[in-house]
Amino acid sequence: MMYWCEGDKSVESRTYRVALTSCDPAMLKLFVNWLEEYFGVESSLLKVRLHLWPTADEKLAKEFWAQNLEIPLTNFTKTWTKPRGQGISKNIHVFGVCRVSISSKMLLLKIIESIKKEFL
Repeated sequence: MMYWCEGDKSVESRTYRVALTSCDPAMLKLFVNWLEEYFGVESSLLKVRLHLWPTADEKLAKEFWAQNLEIPLTNFTKTWTKPRGQGISKNIHVFGVCRVSISSKMLLLKIIESIKKEFL
């Protein structure tokens, strides 16, 4: 249900990638555990991308997410930093917004099939 509601549904993702983006470490950790336990995904295959505000400390944010998700820093891809002056939100997250993903069309199809079988 979580992936169905919160999973990445961009056109690009719907063809080859399973991803979840959130600022909630507990939600993302649940997603990581789900991929590992139900689909046998090895954490070494997961990629993590951060979306940060210009005032954020990238090193500190990466350490926060690596510790909370139990994913090594070597799995982190290039951080995206919001350009200065573009709509600073009142809800700035100190450690940014985090996307956990895996590139696997086969896994994506398995998840979609599971959702259809259980809920549709």
